[in-house]
Amino acid sequence: MEPEKVPEKLKNPIDFKILLLIFIAGIGIYFTLDNLAEDEAGLLAFILSVTIASTVSAVSFIVAKRYWHTHVFGRAYLSLGLGFLSYAVAEILYYTFELILGIPAYPSIADVFFFALYPFVLIHLILNTRFFIKRFSSRAKFWIPLIPLSFVVIYAYTALIELGEPNFNFYYGIIFLCGASTTLSFAILGASIFRKGVLGVAWLLLVIGILTNAIGDLWYYYLELVGAYYDAHPVTVVWYVSNLIMVYALYKHQKII
Repeated sequence: MEPEKVPEKLKNPIDFKILLLIFIAGIGIYFTLDNLAEDEAGLLAFILSVTIASTVSAVSFIVAKRYWHTHVFGRAYLSLGLGFLSYAVAEILYYTFELILGIPAYPSIADVFFFALYPFVLIHLILNTRFFIKRFSSRAKFWIPLIPLSFVVIYAYTALIELGEPNFNFYYGIIFLCGASTTLSFAILGASIFRKGVLGVAWLLLVIGILTNAIGDLWYYYLELVGAYYDAHPVTVVWYVSNLIMVYALYKHQKII
């Protein structure tokens, strides 16, 4: 099988007006959520979250189909699509428990689908980065595990101050924090690689979306730790904006190749 080929010149550059519209939409969503009653904000947050995550998944599957004849990229984008499909299912389960059944959604089966996002996205990032670099440098081998370790140490220290002693929430939070911070590490690695590639701009844009999503997750876990999260919190909009950036990046991918 011949190796995948990518174009020598990017023929479809980024339209920064679209990025500006995404950020303006994010600001508009934030002020809309902030001015709604709690139940109404929760319902709108649910609708937006499922819709946007499902869109990321659907466009990922379209790109995967386009790349399917290749050895790496078809599987990579299939994995990304499965990750956000799992995330959409998790949101549906979460809000079904909270809004319809009136029972606590944490912890619940929804968390299994939330967590599944991380291994699927990691597979996507690792497949793509390993296509461009066959071996990680000594520096990368040092800082890639250092980032998750740093977040875990900071989280554990903060959590023990808040909780007084380790309990279920402490260990449960660390599991998800490990997933989010590891994804962040590989997203940073991808950003450093893809900015130099022939698909550079579009791939970098996709990785920035993944990276921003991971940062939002890390912010969320801290908020949950101190009991400060609510549906209209700015971190909710961070997820929407990051996912919309990914949708745009995926659109650019399938237009370029």
